[in-house]
Amino acid sequence: MSKFSEQVHISISSFEKNIIYYDFQLSQKMADHHYFSFTWQYTGKAIIDPEDQEKAISKYIGSEVIFTFKVGSIRLMSKGIIEGLKSVDLHGSPAGLHVYGISHTVLLDDNEKSRIFLKRNLQQIVLEIFAETNSGEFYQREAIVPTYKKEFSNKPQYNETSFNFLKRLATRYGQWYYFDGMRMQFGQTKASNVKLINGSSLHKFTIETKLASHKSSFGGYDYTNASSIRSSSEKTTTGSRDRFAVSMGFNQGQIARRELKVGAYTNNANNKDEIEEMVKLQTSARDANCVFYSGISYYPIGLGQVFTIQNKTVEHELIAVEVIHHSEINGNYSCEFKAIPADVAVPHYTNPKIFALADSQPAKVIDNNDPEKMGRVKVEYYWNGWGNESDWMRVEQLYAGKERGIYFRPEIGDEVRVVFEGGNAERPYVSCSNYNGQAMPEFFDSENSIKGWKLRFGMLFKFIEKIGIWLSDPSGNELHMDEKSKSTTLTVPETFTINCKNFVINVEENMTTNVVVSKNDTIGLNHTENIGGIKQIGVTGDFNAIIDGKYSEHIKGNLESTTEKDRHDHSKESLNTYTDGNLSKNSQKNIQNNSGEQTRQN
Repeated sequence: MSKFSEQVHISISSFEKNIIYYDFQLSQKMADHHYFSFTWQYTGKAIIDPEDQEKAISKYIGSEVIFTFKVGSIRLMSKGIIEGLKSVDLHGSPAGLHVYGISHTVLLDDNEKSRIFLKRNLQQIVLEIFAETNSGEFYQREAIVPTYKKEFSNKPQYNETSFNFLKRLATRYGQWYYFDGMRMQFGQTKASNVKLINGSSLHKFTIETKLASHKSSFGGYDYTNASSIRSSSEKTTTGSRDRFAVSMGFNQGQIARRELKVGAYTNNANNKDEIEEMVKLQTSARDANCVFYSGISYYPIGLGQVFTIQNKTVEHELIAVEVIHHSEINGNYSCEFKAIPADVAVPHYTNPKIFALADSQPAKVIDNNDPEKMGRVKVEYYWNGWGNESDWMRVEQLYAGKERGIYFRPEIGDEVRVVFEGGNAERPYVSCSNYNGQAMPEFFDSENSIKGWKLRFGMLFKFIEKIGIWLSDPSGNELHMDEKSKSTTLTVPETFTINCKNFVINVEENMTTNVVVSKNDTIGLNHTENIGGIKQIGVTGDFNAIIDGKYSEHIKGNLESTTEKDRHDHSKESLNTYTDGNLSKNSQKNIQNNSGEQTRQN
C-alpha cells in the first residue's frame, strides 16, 4: 500500500511547488465532461497579501492540472483545465483559492456548428473532429475504433458543439464515448487488473435492479423503394449474461404482454436494415439499464475500465460508467463508482431514436440532375463554414403519383425552403421556392390581380383577373383569352396544325377566313355545304373544277351565267339540253351548228 501522502498528487503547470489542498473532488461520467474542484492553499504564508492573491487568480486561470492517484501497484492519472478561481476569505483576509475546472473535452465544446459530413463512416467523422483540436495528446488513433462500420451518405452536425454531436452519434449507434482522464475513447472500453473485494477494498457495495419492458417495435417508410419497413423484438438476443440481467430478461412476462403487432413510427431509419438495427440497439440498451452496481473503493478506478468485484464466492465483471474521486485532506483518497455488467452489447445511454432537431430554413439549389430520376435536388445551406452541401432530397409536389402528377423542379441557383420531417435534421425535403431581393416576381401588382407561371426560357402562363389569360412562348406563339371583349386570339408565327377524329365549329354570327397565299382543302369522302342565304365566290384568276364522278346541280330558281369573253362547253360523249318549256337561243351575230355527221332538229 502506498504511503498516505502519496495516494493523491496534484500538479499545476505554472506552479512548481507541492500543491497543498483540501476538499478535492473529481467527477467523471460517460459521454460527459469531467469536473473537479478543490481548495488550494497556494502559499505557506500565514497572511496573504490581497495583491498577491489577485496576481494568483490572473496567473493560474486556464492552467493545466494533472491528478495522480496511486494506491499500491494501481496508478491512475487524469488531467483538466482550471476554469475558475474563487478567493477564499477567512476573518477578512485572503486564505487561499477555491479551484474548479473541467476536462480537456471542453476543447470540443467551444462553439455550436452546422455542417454535413458526406460519404464518411463513424470512425472518419470522429477522427476528423478530434484532429480539429490541434492537440496530439488529446486522442490516439488506435483508441478510436467504433463497432458501427457502415458509411453514411450524409451525417449532419446541426447547431451542436462537436462534443455534443459526437455524443449524439455515440448515443444513436450504441458506441462507448468517454474521456479516460488523459485521452478520448470512442467505441471501446479498457481492461484493467483492478479487483475489489467486498468488505476489504470495497465498501457500501450496492446492487440495484430494475424490471422494465425490453419490447421494441418500429415502423417507418423507405421512399426509395416506396415500401413500409417494420421490425420488432420482445428482448435482446445479445444481452448480458450477468445473473441479475438474465433474471430481468427472464421476468419480462410479468410486466410486458407478448404482442408486437402495433409499434411506434420512426423516421430515423431509411431502409429495412436500419430499422432492424434500431430495434437491436433499443432492446440492448434496455438490457444495459436493468442492473447497476455501486460502491466506494479504496483503489482508483478509471472511467470506462473493466474491473472485477468479488463478493464472497460471487464475482462480477463490470464497466465503470460514473466515477467520483474524493480526497478530503492532502493525501486521503476514496473512489465512488457506478458500474454495469461488462458484457452488455451497448452502453446504457444508447437511444436509437435520438436526432438533432432542425427548423425550416432557406437554402440554394446547387444540383437538380437526380441520378435516380426522382426529381430530387441538392442544396447548399446558408451556414457559416464548410460542409454546407446536402445530399439528394425530395421536392414536395402539389400532386404526384405513378404516371401522373404536377411536376416542377427548382432550377440551380433558386432559393428554396427546406423543412425536416418531424424536425429531424437527417430527413430534409424541399417544400417550396422563394422570391428574394435578387429574384423578384414579375407578376407583382398593387391590386394582386396577376397570377401565373413563367419558366426559365420565357414560356408564360399568366392570369389577370377581370382582364384575361395569356399562354405564350418566346417564339411568338400566343393564346390570349380577353375577358373584357369576350374574345380569344390565337397567334402562331409559322404553322398551326389540328389533328383530331371529329372537328366541329359552331359560329352564331359571322365567320371570316383570310388566307394570304394559298389554301388547299383535301376531303377523303363527302363535302356538304348548307347555306341559308347567298353564297358568293370571287376569283381573280382561273376557276377549275375537276370531278371524277357525276356533277349535278339542282336550282329551284334561275341559273344565270355571264361571261365577258368566250364560253366553251365540251363533252367527249353526248351533250343534252332539256327543258319542260321553251328553249331560246339569241345571238347578236351568227348562230352556227356544226356536226361531224347528221344534224336533226324536231
